[in-house]
Amino acid sequence: MNLVLSSLQKRLREFKRHGYDLPASRRFIWKLSGIRHGKVLEIGTGKGHLTALLAQKGFRIISVDLDGEVLKIAKAHLSALKLSKRVSLRKMNAEKLRFNSGSFDNVISMDFFHHAKNPLRCLREMMRVARKTLTIADLNQNGMRIMDLVHKSKGKKHETPKIPFGDLKKHLLAHHFNVKSYRHPCHQIFVAQRRNS
Repeated sequence: MNLVLSSLQKRLREFKRHGYDLPASRRFIWKLSGIRHGKVLEIGTGKGHLTALLAQKGFRIISVDLDGEVLKIAKAHLSALKLSKRVSLRKMNAEKLRFNSGSFDNVISMDFFHHAKNPLRCLREMMRVARKTLTIADLNQNGMRIMDLVHKSKGKKHETPKIPFGDLKKHLLAHHFNVKSYRHPCHQIFVAQRRNS
């Protein structure tokens, strides 16, 4: 097996031992999102797990992340899976997306908001570029507990959210989105539909 894939699989097994089945969470979030066609923007590429799932489902995606190192891992990950042609990875700050308003039918983000320095500014930008739907998933208390355990075992500290996740929903509702809330063992999820779409 490719070295990058082997390393990522090892990390996924470690999460699963603690009760966080990341691939199952990704599949659940994708199904809830209702994304079945149209232009897709992913915010927070990370190591490319959700990116790979969307590409495997046949979507052509643009995925952005501000961390150049994780983008290198994501690029190697997608290349190993032979999915590179379906994805455009871009280094970009989610607080100031370089896309026109309404550029994407669907915007999706998983496990990004607890890393965001200014979550509401990122959310405003995501709303601006989303023409139809916006799906946001982040770790709940159980997910954060598991993430903390894994990071501590490596001598690292995991980031914590700057604002309560529920504040994102209030902001979406105040800006002409209908929002449905969902829970999964390690995630809290909002699927927002623009009211005029």
